[in-house]
Amino acid sequence: MADRVEDSFLYEKIVSSPGDSEGEMKTSPILDGLSDAILALDQTYNVIYANLAACKQLYIKKEDLIGENLWELFPEARGTRVYEAYEKALHEGVPAEVEYEYFTPLRTWFNVRVYPSENGLTAVFRDVTQRQLALLAVEESYRTLFEEHPDAVCSIDLDGKYIAVNQAFERMFDTNESALMGRRFKSLLPYQAGEEAERLFSLARDGKPVTREFDLARLKNRPFYVQCTALPIIVDTEIIGAYGIVKDITGEKEKSLELKRMNHMNKLILQSVEDAILGIDKDFNVVMWNEAAEKLTGFSREELKPNIFIQLFSTLYDSEMKDLKNSFTSKNELNRYEIIRKTDVTLYKKDSSPYVAEYTVTPMVSEGEVVGSVFTFRDITEKKKSEEMLHQSEKLSAVGQLAAGIAHEIRNPLTSLKGFLQLIEIYGNEKKEYFKIMKSEFGRIEQILTELLILSKPQSLDKEVCDLNELLDHITTLLETQAIIKNIGIERTFTDDALQVFCAPHQIKQVFVNLLKNAIESMEQGGTIRVDVHEEDGNAVVKVIDEGCGIPKDQLKRIGEPFYSTKETGTGLGLMVTFKIIEEHGGTVDIDSEQGTGTTFTITFPLTES
Repeated sequence: MADRVEDSFLYEKIVSSPGDSEGEMKTSPILDGLSDAILALDQTYNVIYANLAACKQLYIKKEDLIGENLWELFPEARGTRVYEAYEKALHEGVPAEVEYEYFTPLRTWFNVRVYPSENGLTAVFRDVTQRQLALLAVEESYRTLFEEHPDAVCSIDLDGKYIAVNQAFERMFDTNESALMGRRFKSLLPYQAGEEAERLFSLARDGKPVTREFDLARLKNRPFYVQCTALPIIVDTEIIGAYGIVKDITGEKEKSLELKRMNHMNKLILQSVEDAILGIDKDFNVVMWNEAAEKLTGFSREELKPNIFIQLFSTLYDSEMKDLKNSFTSKNELNRYEIIRKTDVTLYKKDSSPYVAEYTVTPMVSEGEVVGSVFTFRDITEKKKSEEMLHQSEKLSAVGQLAAGIAHEIRNPLTSLKGFLQLIEIYGNEKKEYFKIMKSEFGRIEQILTELLILSKPQSLDKEVCDLNELLDHITTLLETQAIIKNIGIERTFTDDALQVFCAPHQIKQVFVNLLKNAIESMEQGGTIRVDVHEEDGNAVVKVIDEGCGIPKDQLKRIGEPFYSTKETGTGLGLMVTFKIIEEHGGTVDIDSEQGTGTTFTITFPLTES
């Protein structure tokens, strides 16, 4: 088919008078080749010419069309816009066009142009049903999108007046579409928000989409935040207005504000605490450095470059920094979540002056991954001085208590000795039994003084690596005879593995001799003493379990005090020496006892490599 014809003058030259059949025959092949429908009408609307496209689109044969009145053939067209276009072209002598019109009897959309001619009218029309249906489908989809959009949507003309709003808009602003029509959009808003919205609309009117957030609390008398997006409405490249899409973001905004508030509070808390706090990421970049840290070290946050860490944590750098780096990449869960605690560590300030500190290194974990570490540290120099003074005070107090105890313990045998000397003075050397008693009293004084010397004099600690199993085997063998005399058996349960401890062997022997002798002395009715040795958490653990009379619960806490003993002739110095030796070897001691059942001493020593 040929292209659409646009010039009505062409029809004037092609279509001759109604009776000129020669002209009609001559032009029919040309016009029949066009896709547009063409009708030529006289001044009474009788059809004088119709091409093939006209007959096809009007669903009528040519012989049934020529010579007939158009409105009598299609009476339903009277009163339509097409009819008005014909009337205008005929009576006013000007071209008229109807862009689209739906003709119900034919169920067809037509585009119609009517031109006045010398003898009447020339009408050019075409079937635009497919195009119009497509446009209607697009329009319907836009309408549906507009109406069903979950956010509030409005359309505004170039004068800033409402054209349409959807139901979500009506609900959000407690209004209805009819009340808004013709009103300027900013009349719905508080003054300040309205002015800002006007600036958004101006940008959209210039073809620039833009989004802003608004606080409309004054509109609702409650927290009410919205996000407004203004988009230009463009038809055939021409901007005819703007869409406003309004989203209620009150919930998200309040969460964001609360998060900001909490973040601010956290910063205030971190700045308010007295402990120095340093936060670093995996690359050792500083992410937190509070005021206490700045005051303690003299370094500002801006000065904390990698080389400063060496000065700041010089003692940490060599021993723990490697472990800290490993904790970032370790696949072992325990290592990745391990907290490092150190005390009595010397750190250095900006002016290179040292201070005694204690610190904690805690990993920062996000979604199961270590993303950094937090150092919390404090200056304990004054604390250490106070503790030393307190320790000295306690030592003086202990000396006073010890002196009182010594005076009491030695005065008793001295009183006995004085009495017996007076008797010897009176009776002479006749009473030999007096000398036996006096020797016993001198022996008690000697025992007290010997144990006091052990406590007061620094003992030479020639330490070496020893197998604890061998030491205990030797001691139990040594005391086994004494135990058998009292009808007591010693049962040994030793681990097969060698338990190496760094110790002074003679002192460790003294510890277990004291414990085993006490156990034997407590078992008047005989029984079994069990010595259990095993390894636990990197320590050698020794349990001495007897079946003696036990120790009352209220007296357990006093065990190890000088001159306190549950035995009639005991001084309490033996266990005091025992506890002191265990402490000097980095060990611990725990006592569990039940009257009538027995007592368990649990001693631990740190293991060492051979």
